[in-house]
Amino acid sequence: MSSQLVDMNADGHNDILVGSFSGVPQLILGNQDGYGQPGPILDAEGETVLIKAFWNDEENKWDETDRAGSEGHCTSVAAVDWDADGDLDLLLGDYYGGRLFVRLNEGTASEARFAKANQAVLAGGEAVVVPNGLAAPRVADWDGDGLFDILCGGSKGGVWLYRNQGEPGSPKFAAAVSLIQPVKGEPDAFIKQVPSANGRPTLPGSSFHIDPVDYDGDGDLDLIVGARSQWLKENVKVLTQEEEERVASLKEKQASLMEEYQALIAQAQSKENPKEQLQSAEAKELMNQLSTVMGELRKLTPNPHSSGDFVWVFRRK
Repeated sequence: MSSQLVDMNADGHNDILVGSFSGVPQLILGNQDGYGQPGPILDAEGETVLIKAFWNDEENKWDETDRAGSEGHCTSVAAVDWDADGDLDLLLGDYYGGRLFVRLNEGTASEARFAKANQAVLAGGEAVVVPNGLAAPRVADWDGDGLFDILCGGSKGGVWLYRNQGEPGSPKFAAAVSLIQPVKGEPDAFIKQVPSANGRPTLPGSSFHIDPVDYDGDGDLDLIVGARSQWLKENVKVLTQEEEERVASLKEKQASLMEEYQALIAQAQSKENPKEQLQSAEAKELMNQLSTVMGELRKLTPNPHSSGDFVWVFRRK
């Protein structure tokens, strides 16, 4: 869910380091002919690098492990020489909880041997917790002092800066400074509603995936922000009184059919062959009626919102 071009094995070719919703970051090695197939990043003992939650391919289910000594679901990753020893370490971002961890490379630049456990990144003396979740961390010298800083895009919007006030090999980060405030709105909404003009959003909403870059060539770093937004459509249909009455009637019918279907499910679970019960003519007829009712409701009450993914440029003043 976050990607970075970086030479992870010091062979002179850029590789692609990328986060994954599976909870395990992936690496696509580059060579003189292009790129190979993606594969999970492994630690020194051959276990997948992760935070805690992950998709268990062997058992085909979501799972958790305590082997990394940390809490969270890793969906983003960034490479940085954290301890200034000449090889690349990993920053791991927790999507839901907003936590940030470093996984040290105890090998070499050409042959990584990642540690078994994660270390929490501290800022202002406390473990980093990006407000409302973490979409993507990025590493850059934001203030031009020769030390790498950390910038984090929020899963529910916003960008935060953690300035490095330490020294090479021993980073120490100040408390977060907000570079871009999240849009106010429903606190639990992962797609934030934003103002619009001419049928398009005027602000990024949620899932801020960021990159610091000197966009305008003026010598300082600006921000590229990829984000999702939701906004109200223009000229949203206003229902007539007759249509409103029909909608109310359809919603009552929908609720009644759902009650019947739930009762059928409960009845099926008490039988020896519940699958056969749920594939009966009665069950199929209920589903057909539900489909018809919901189809008519959709036509009468179209979604008043639009949503989409956009790329934004924030120029630094």
